[in-house]
Amino acid sequence: MTKANLNENQEERVHELVKDSTFIDALCGNIINPEPPIIEDKSYIDRLLESGITAQSITLANPQAGFDGVLKEIYSYYNLFDFYPQKIMQINSVSDIKKAQKEGKIGVIFNLQNSISVGKDFYKWSILSKLGLRICQLTYNEPNIFGYGCMSEIDNGLTFYGKQAIREMNRQKIVIDLSHVGEKTSLEAIEHSKNPCVFSHSNAKNVTPTTDRNITDEMMIELTKKGGVIGLSSHAFLSHKKVGKQPDLDDYMRHFDYLINLVGPEHIGVGTDIYEYYTKFFWETKTKLLYDSPWFFETVFNADLKRVDQYINIVRGLVKLGLSDEEIHKILGLNFLRVFEKVWGE
Repeated sequence: MTKANLNENQEERVHELVKDSTFIDALCGNIINPEPPIIEDKSYIDRLLESGITAQSITLANPQAGFDGVLKEIYSYYNLFDFYPQKIMQINSVSDIKKAQKEGKIGVIFNLQNSISVGKDFYKWSILSKLGLRICQLTYNEPNIFGYGCMSEIDNGLTFYGKQAIREMNRQKIVIDLSHVGEKTSLEAIEHSKNPCVFSHSNAKNVTPTTDRNITDEMMIELTKKGGVIGLSSHAFLSHKKVGKQPDLDDYMRHFDYLINLVGPEHIGVGTDIYEYYTKFFWETKTKLLYDSPWFFETVFNADLKRVDQYINIVRGLVKLGLSDEEIHKILGLNFLRVFEKVWGE
């Protein structure tokens, strides 16, 4: 779906919605280490500033990183905030998100896509929370001491340490993210958590069934019963119609349409999983090999959502679906903001 698919009034409405929205992307890649490329003489940060996005939840470190590796990345982001104080800021609270929007800065929310850097040393949750960790996945694709990932051959649910991690993340006001987590482990985490959980970047298995990463109706319904939100990803392996064929915005919008009917617009958000720093060499010699992926670099990102300057296409898609302004504002950020208010407090 491109600009040409909307009439002049709809296109004007799209730009007004972008301007007026609290726009949160619940899962993104690095801003630094490495820094994404300059495109059309504009840096990644400058393109973010022009994109309409309010805050990105950035993945601090590789999912297999140890505790020291995570601390090193946090230090680098602290330096980034000091280097560009007029452009970018750390998000520790809901009021910080509102401040970033008011001041025209990019808000950065720290997330981790795995909990293995904490391991059995549950005191590390407190340290990471104090340093700004606000969202954390329980597992990645593989099993760990907390539970089972979505690619595990078995899923026996939460372990002793998994239940401990749920309690501690609740206590430390860290949002529990269940993307990449196995079905039974996810359902038990939702049950054990006193706070709403999220799927920051997962799509509907009933729409794109050919990947273990997508989630079932039961997982989504149980999550939303406790106030959770599902961030939908534009990534090809989560939104495609046919394995290996690059999807476009229309394919991505099929997941929004499905979830609107299943759980309602109050429980849907955006979690693009855009990683602009990826190169062909990086993808095909690391991630593709590690997970035996059928996707090549040329097809692994959505044709209409490969870069942050294409965030506006999401709004175009939501307008095309016929949603009201109120519903679109919720999906673009207010739903995640509601979860953050519940978990982080003020």
